[in-house]
Amino acid sequence: MQHNASALRTALMGQKMSSFETSESLIVSPKVGRTIEELRVENRSIEIIWDDGLALKTEMKLRGSWRIFHDGEKWSKTKKSAQVIIGVDEMSVVCFGAREIEAYHDFDLRRHPMLGRLGPELADPRVDLNDCVDRLMNYENPDETIADVLLDQRVMRGIGNVHRCELLWACELHPWAKVGSLSVDECLELVSLAAGVLRGNSLLASTELAVYGKHGKICTRCSGQVRVTHHGEANRVLYWCVDCQVRHTDVTSQGYVIKHDAPLGVHPAEHLYLSELARARKSV
Repeated sequence: MQHNASALRTALMGQKMSSFETSESLIVSPKVGRTIEELRVENRSIEIIWDDGLALKTEMKLRGSWRIFHDGEKWSKTKKSAQVIIGVDEMSVVCFGAREIEAYHDFDLRRHPMLGRLGPELADPRVDLNDCVDRLMNYENPDETIADVLLDQRVMRGIGNVHRCELLWACELHPWAKVGSLSVDECLELVSLAAGVLRGNSLLASTELAVYGKHGKICTRCSGQVRVTHHGEANRVLYWCVDCQVRHTDVTSQGYVIKHDAPLGVHPAEHLYLSELARARKSV
């Protein structure tokens, strides 16, 4: 299962999904256009996570597996027997022989209805952006990292993990900067850029990604190297440039540890595979 997961990570991580088909009845389904962010494996369970927090979990039978087929390649099994088909650039990733398949959003306490109403939907042109700015400026925990707060649905809705990484880079903000350290102008810049991306009228919406999926590559702004790490309670992947995202570096939270970054020159999928393999060996 570890080898199957490693191949899937290489094929899927960082890819934008172009199609999704399933023979199962799911409560929610992944949206076309969303980016596949991570893949987790535990025993015979494989979980695929998209940048909006949606997860697809497949519990595999003994002979069940995920297969990768390039466009035009003959499948080793019939399409009728496929339970899930995920389309990405020039290939289909297909699930056969799963005992159970379910889709859900990763649980986040901040999204629970008993803990406050959801914030404004940034894609809606009628939304008052100053409302979102006020929510950032008056966030309940001023020591929370700005990277975490951007995904808090009580502040504003619509920002996925790809957007989060790109927005922080565009504003040159250190991801671990405390939200309470940001000025009104900085909060307005973040909110305005985010709204522009989600409404399709920002340069960020039409240009190539600057940091997301660019681990180990050269930053186009400062020629530094882009890194990837895991961040926050939800342990979401976060891409950023250590060299130029330095605003509020002096008031960061204590959560960032450089040893948690994936090593430069190593594909994030390979790093996860080796980490999981090491944990599996320790548990034996």
